[in-house]
Amino acid sequence: MLEGSVGETNPEMYSSDFLFTPNGTWNFGVGYRNTVLHVERLALQTNGYLYTLFFPVHRLRRSGDQGLRLSIAPALSTSSNVFSDTSEYSSDAVQLLAAAVWKRRISDRADLHYGVCGDHRFGAYQIYPVITSTWRVHPDWTIEVGFPVSQITHRFSKNLTSLLRVAPNGNEWFVKDKSLTKHSQLVYEAYVLEWAFIWRARKNLALTASVGRDFRRRYEMTLLDETRVRLSADAANRVGINLGWYF
Repeated sequence: MLEGSVGETNPEMYSSDFLFTPNGTWNFGVGYRNTVLHVERLALQTNGYLYTLFFPVHRLRRSGDQGLRLSIAPALSTSSNVFSDTSEYSSDAVQLLAAAVWKRRISDRADLHYGVCGDHRFGAYQIYPVITSTWRVHPDWTIEVGFPVSQITHRFSKNLTSLLRVAPNGNEWFVKDKSLTKHSQLVYEAYVLEWAFIWRARKNLALTASVGRDFRRRYEMTLLDETRVRLSADAANRVGINLGWYF
């Protein structure tokens, strides 16, 4: 339910990723995110079909107890009617995601990751610091505490792992109305608390099932009558399933 009971949202989120790792230094890939934003009792400027396409490039460097990851990913983030028509593209639809994160071994059981990122995981584009302390308290238990992501991982067996994580889960899209004459930015802010189980069914096949809760949800969007609103939303339950293939 949106703030003031002016409407209800029921988003569906789909994603696919391909990552190619030709060696231990460079990784290349493509990622796709599709959010279907069902909104009742509120007329939005957009049709609610939101796409993000991005092309990540990672460079990894390791030297003894230290490491460095440099990442960059140009992205296109729009409503479906803009995404399908290249003549409607503009600089407002383009994102540039980037990160520089260093890793330092503190002890045999602990690592420290620190650096800087720039992306839309908090909604509108932000450049923010990253710091995470990783502690391997047991061969089957790993605790990662930091900002912006914290998680606990437990390995039940060689093929079954569970993780509990909390992380920001936002984005921003350039959207247009049906006639393609009006445009605006749609911003979503949220945090997710998620519990997932990863089953390595075969050497090259992994299945993940998850349940969780989205909280501190906020939308900044333009209505069909061109009114700009910023509305909080109730926390929402989430369920997910993922298929991973390794080759």
